[in-house]
Amino acid sequence: MNSSSNARQTGHESAVAVTDPGFETGPAGVPGKASRYEDLVRASIEVFSRTNYDKATTALIAREAGIAEGTIYRYFSSKKELFLACFRHVTQLLEERYAVIYRETTDEPVEYLRRVAKSYLEFLRENPSMRKFLAFILNSSFDKDFFSELQGFVEMNIKATESMVKKAIDKGEVRKEIDPRGAAWLFVGGYFTFILMTELDAEEIGDPAFVDRMLDMVMR
Repeated sequence: MNSSSNARQTGHESAVAVTDPGFETGPAGVPGKASRYEDLVRASIEVFSRTNYDKATTALIAREAGIAEGTIYRYFSSKKELFLACFRHVTQLLEERYAVIYRETTDEPVEYLRRVAKSYLEFLRENPSMRKFLAFILNSSFDKDFFSELQGFVEMNIKATESMVKKAIDKGEVRKEIDPRGAAWLFVGGYFTFILMTELDAEEIGDPAFVDRMLDMVMR
């Protein structure tokens, strides 16, 4: 597992500390490259979400980004490294959302989980390309590098969710019979259920009370 994934193991509360140095300074710490780097990553997500890993050539990505194909290799050693950077970018955006929610609901574990679920669903609906990209990496776990990134993201979310469920039990907000680890798996598994429901435009996701009902099924 790479250093970015290792950093994620600390949970949602430290998500804002999970950064890829390239997003701040660009490759090799070159000042002023951050914007171009991020533009390239976002253009790549668009291409990967419209096709698949094999068909998303660097030529297509360069055309989407409005750059020369060779420019990609100033930032990334391979298409795989670019793909992994795309995944880290998407998960970092989610982690930053969760960190904000955590700071606002530190002592309200059930409210924290409720707001995380709603924020995640909003993210999926607002960012269709990133939603498709997340679905793609879920189906690409046969690749050990892709699997490692997915595993790091899931483990970080399981650990953070389990901690909040335990806190909710201690506060008497949920039944003490609830299995924290099992509830965490059901909650995080819902991330991928939400992807499917959003892709299929399930009518339930348009119901403002839908997330509340799902959380009640897991936690009550």
